[in-house]
Amino acid sequence: MGRHTKVLEKDNFDKRELGYYYTPDFIASYISKRVMKLHPNGEKVLDPCVGQEELLEEFFNHRKEVDGMDVFSYKSDYTCHFKQKDFITYYADKQQQAQSESQIKATIDYDYFIANPPYNCHEVNYIRDNKKALQELFKDVGVHNMYSMFISAMIDLAKEGAMIGLITYDSFFTAKAHTNLRKKILAECTIHEITMCPNDLFHEQDADVRTSIVILQKGKQFQQDVVVHNRPFSSKDFKAQLDLQLINQTTTYPLESIILHGKKDNLEFIIDCPDDIRRLFSNQRIQDEFKCITGISTGNDRLYISKEKKGDFSIPFYKNPGKNRFYTDNFLYLHEDFLTFDKEIKNFLVRNKSLLFKPGISCSSMGVQFTACRLPVNVTYGVNANIICEDDDAWWLLAYLNSELVSYLVRGILIRSNMITSGYVARIPLLSMTKSDKDVLANLAYDAYELAKKKKPYEQQLTEINDIIHDVANISQQTIKTIKTFNQHIIQNT
Repeated sequence: MGRHTKVLEKDNFDKRELGYYYTPDFIASYISKRVMKLHPNGEKVLDPCVGQEELLEEFFNHRKEVDGMDVFSYKSDYTCHFKQKDFITYYADKQQQAQSESQIKATIDYDYFIANPPYNCHEVNYIRDNKKALQELFKDVGVHNMYSMFISAMIDLAKEGAMIGLITYDSFFTAKAHTNLRKKILAECTIHEITMCPNDLFHEQDADVRTSIVILQKGKQFQQDVVVHNRPFSSKDFKAQLDLQLINQTTTYPLESIILHGKKDNLEFIIDCPDDIRRLFSNQRIQDEFKCITGISTGNDRLYISKEKKGDFSIPFYKNPGKNRFYTDNFLYLHEDFLTFDKEIKNFLVRNKSLLFKPGISCSSMGVQFTACRLPVNVTYGVNANIICEDDDAWWLLAYLNSELVSYLVRGILIRSNMITSGYVARIPLLSMTKSDKDVLANLAYDAYELAKKKKPYEQQLTEINDIIHDVANISQQTIKTIKTFNQHIIQNT
């Protein structure tokens, strides 16, 4: 098991294959200073994906003993004790050694782990080619991408009290696939800090990745309040913010207030969430009242779906509302033999057959905006979330789902990465509404639907919906301001 180097002319290496992005100096300096401030007497440092040593300057200045390893040699002369080795293979060797010596886990004698782990996604060749071995090695957290495996390996290898300072892709904060990684962090580590980085941080390197600074310490006994900050608008703002954080001008939260602990939740890390928003998650959820489902995955839309109604392509098919609210004309036509295809074609899947052709609401699945549109009776739908309900509930629920509160709940709390599946929509909290509230919302949603159908603006209806929802939710003016600011700059904030 090992990753092989792949060299391109640009920068002499393939960033996508290796997952390497240079860490800006001010980030490197901040993380190093923070971990040394939290653990001032440490001596030994390991960077397991050392790159060009950009994370290590502060440690060199403090005369620490620094080791580094990487699958690729990015320079001819390293200041640290460099070993060209795959960290995952190194970790596997240590675990095998521990098993042969009847130890529960292997640890290594470093006081500081510091890393900008590779951001490769699950499609990279390394994971595909070594899937079976990796699944055995990371059976506690799963094999989803490189950065999560690096984090898990560092936690396992860290001795009690060792610091782990990271700048890393932050999809693991909320993605359901990373539930076990969050459990592991909470079970084995103190969380000192979660500071979200601006999304322009790596733009100069042609990378649009959402990252965060995460500072952990092996062991639970060090836990105090956690430094937590939401994503700032720009790198310029971020530099100023980090300077203040270094002199303790910062925001802290009790650990329990930054975790979703509900039975229907998955220990998501929630960042800068107002108390009156967090308490909504003790309410009933959409899944408690309605069926929230996905539909048909064709495996190849070009073969089975047409943009026009013609010949055998006669079944209306709602694929994804996209940016449309209340009403969408984003529908296609499915081949009329789709149920036969489900039986005969391996990757053609029709889910929830008993609920097909029933009315309700169709929700967006991709993109930053979260939207909802009326799902008519007698249509089919794709793998985006669809809520099955009759008219008595569909119209008021449509109003609620298109409110700015729900946009914040979905994109600021439940899922900060891209894909919004039915599982996330099903967990949206419901509000305790009177029949009168529902009737007013239903009328506003119907009016907005008719206007959207005629391609006319419906801002007035949406404003009234938001005012009612804020009042019913009983949230403060400060929280309303937080919600509005988040939605006005949703791309920067997500």
